[in-house]
Amino acid sequence: MSFTSLQCFAALIVTALTVNAESCHHGWIKRGSSCYAFVTGAPDTWTEAMAFCTGISAKLVEIETAAENDFLRLHLIDRGTNDSFWIGLTDTIFEGEWLWMSSQSTPVYKDWSPGQPNNYQQNENCAHLYKPFSFHWNDFPCAAKQSFICEKELDLDIGIVG
Repeated sequence: MSFTSLQCFAALIVTALTVNAESCHHGWIKRGSSCYAFVTGAPDTWTEAMAFCTGISAKLVEIETAAENDFLRLHLIDRGTNDSFWIGLTDTIFEGEWLWMSSQSTPVYKDWSPGQPNNYQQNENCAHLYKPFSFHWNDFPCAAKQSFICEKELDLDIGIVG
């Protein structure tokens, strides 16, 4: 095989590998390297929402930046929804120490509504984007049934074409 033939073969192999990271599965919304599913119509407790997301290879959303938070809030406002939405933040392990449950990390970015979290009646251990507070964060009883947001990384489907 000549050098030119080898170069052509290598170029063919490189162009044959495709990475389909441009879109999310049907019903999911893309932002950056994540896909989001806004699950409505079948509200769940915080624990049920966490289990649902895990069951579809996702997690209850973990909001890491102001930009991500703004994206989620603006999406909910634009939809005109009347629901509040569970996020993956809880202090059930130790009161007052909020953790993202899936990663077991403390939040670097926070968007609590003024006066929150307040653990009203010592019964609010899960966080949600609260509609009456313009979808800023609020602590709420984990047993309440609410809509929720699942998050997963974009699938990187690598395949050979041709």
